[in-house]
Amino acid sequence: MKALELKEQEDRKYHWRPFSFQFLKASEWDGALADTRWLWPWIKPHRTILGLALVLFAVATLIAVAVPRLVAKIVDDVLVTKTHSFYLWLGILAGLMLLKVVADLTYKWIVTKIGQGIIRRLRSDVFFELGEFPLAFFDTNSSGRLISRCVNDISNLSSFFTASFFTVISDITLILGAVLFMFSLSWKAALLVLLTLTPMAIYMLNVSQAQMRWGRVARNILSRLSVHTGDTMNNLAVLHSQPFAGKWARRHEKLQRQYSAVLIRNILTWGSFSSLHVLVMGVTYASIITLGVYQLKNGEITIGKLIASFTYVGLIYGPFFDISEKLNVLVTALGSVKRLRTIVPVPAERRSIPQTLDLAPPKGPIRFENVTFSYRPDSELFRHFSLELPEGEVTALVGRTGSGKTSLAHLLLALYPLKVGRIIWGDEDLAEISVDRRARWISHVSQDLFVFTDTVRENLRLWRESITDDEIWQQLNLVGLQEKIQHLPGGLDHVIRPETLPLSQGEKQLLLLCRALLQDPRLLVFDEATASLDQLTEEEWLGHVAKLFQGRTTLFIAHRLETLRLATNIVVLENGRVKKSFRKPAGVSVGFEEIH
Repeated sequence: MKALELKEQEDRKYHWRPFSFQFLKASEWDGALADTRWLWPWIKPHRTILGLALVLFAVATLIAVAVPRLVAKIVDDVLVTKTHSFYLWLGILAGLMLLKVVADLTYKWIVTKIGQGIIRRLRSDVFFELGEFPLAFFDTNSSGRLISRCVNDISNLSSFFTASFFTVISDITLILGAVLFMFSLSWKAALLVLLTLTPMAIYMLNVSQAQMRWGRVARNILSRLSVHTGDTMNNLAVLHSQPFAGKWARRHEKLQRQYSAVLIRNILTWGSFSSLHVLVMGVTYASIITLGVYQLKNGEITIGKLIASFTYVGLIYGPFFDISEKLNVLVTALGSVKRLRTIVPVPAERRSIPQTLDLAPPKGPIRFENVTFSYRPDSELFRHFSLELPEGEVTALVGRTGSGKTSLAHLLLALYPLKVGRIIWGDEDLAEISVDRRARWISHVSQDLFVFTDTVRENLRLWRESITDDEIWQQLNLVGLQEKIQHLPGGLDHVIRPETLPLSQGEKQLLLLCRALLQDPRLLVFDEATASLDQLTEEEWLGHVAKLFQGRTTLFIAHRLETLRLATNIVVLENGRVKKSFRKPAGVSVGFEEIH
């Protein structure tokens, strides 16, 4: 993915002119064909059954257009002149109506069922692709914006895969068919309808464009509201304790007012169209009745054709309500497609798991060889950086904030793509080791104490069903948490939540350590895992983990001198380079002057 940052479409000022031809320049339709083609891979597996739905849709629509013309014939030839059998034509009409109902319900059921299946697959693909993106993607995109794409955009797109899409085509077909059939009944009445229909169509298309434009503005504001709400929840303690909390609330109110103003404008615009629609339809009916009575009196039209003309006026003006709204829905869906294409260019290809996985642990030291890395193109964090982590030993990284300690850990975990240089584990390039092998033999404990809303068991084994309860209890005993977990309601079945976790910070760290050790990794990465612990708790924590580090290659990012006694190798970083490195016996404390 070349452009990691997701951007919203620019909110340009829009001046609505109801009877102009500005809809011809609507940018909302730009790239619509490419956007529609993007959907094809998800539609393709269902093309046969969708073809059947299209046939049924055509049958239902054609019957709807033909029925008024058939009614005209029944009135003239059966009821008035009585030259044809009443029961025969009644049976034909009833059969056609029954066929229309069956075809209509069947194609809508097919399209809706398949559409929901496509949406489920698309939602799954978006979720899968997000899990495959490097950490840099989430550094540059807010959670509110991502949630908007994962939830709102996919929900908007569902209209593409429901009967609504076919309904727009059906409405347009009904209007065109009704006008053509009116010419076969009375060309004067047809021209009269076209005279009122043309300005209404222009007005409708401009209303539709206005709704598209203002709808996009509303979505952008809603996205900013989501980001603002998320930031508020994540920083409540700061907001409650600072005098700028009121200003933060006013910012939320400002976004709310902007959102309400756009919605009100949209509602009023649609209301103007609705009112004009009723007025023009009433005038058209009155004109058709007047013209029809005149033609009927002069023998230019039959009573059946007059009734059919009235019916066709309803078939022409009725769909206008639906088309304006549904065009807005469809273009909104196309806008969602444009945004989703940046995340999922093609349907996600799930990694096929071979029958026999090569999960043998890599062996040997880990070496950073001539690594050059940066978060931004204008600033390099590491340049030709080299470092070796001896196998089976604890290496401690120390240095000032911003020296690159956590970045090295992230590179070791393959959270960021490495473009220059290599990380070698024994004889293997870390980038070429499969995801499954890395996940099996590398474990990470960070200062971010993250737990899932699930049972204690699943938080520890991370849904690896091969890990037994006996193994879990054994590791809990080693880290000193067995008694604590046993006293929780349900024990391992107790559901824990991040906001109501019944553990102290130190106990939570031990829980995450237990999670890492259940994996039995060959490489342990600790990123300032004791940062939130007090000195006494840290001493207890270090006592638990000292024996567990033995025999494992461990990278320990430390900020306190007490934690350095676990290490046999000390590496001091400064501005992305190794300032100093030395070895020492395990268990020996390090003084301040030794690392400066």
